[in-house]
Amino acid sequence: MSVTRRGRERPGHKRLAYFNKYIQPTSILLPINILEDFTKPLSLSFRLFKNILADEVVVVVLVSLVSLVVPIPVMFLGLFTSGIQALIFATLDAAYIGESMEGHH
Repeated sequence: MSVTRRGRERPGHKRLAYFNKYIQPTSILLPINILEDFTKPLSLSFRLFKNILADEVVVVVLVSLVSLVVPIPVMFLGLFTSGIQALIFATLDAAYIGESMEGHH
């Protein structure tokens, strides 16, 4: 939602000028351009869910197979990968917001 809001709040532009991007270069692409706005956050959320689920599954399998002490390094590795995923998520989100704020050429 912030991508759309930031794109509409560009200084020096009319409010409805943001919606011209949906019919550029031709109005035939309108459904695809609208679908693009929904697929970006959806793909980010699926990516985040998949990575969190994979980390938890690995920890559960290791705990069920071996003692409690062995999975502790894997838990720390999960914390590290979670930090990397947060960085990637923030970077992609910033790129999407920046893309919505710049004009189409």
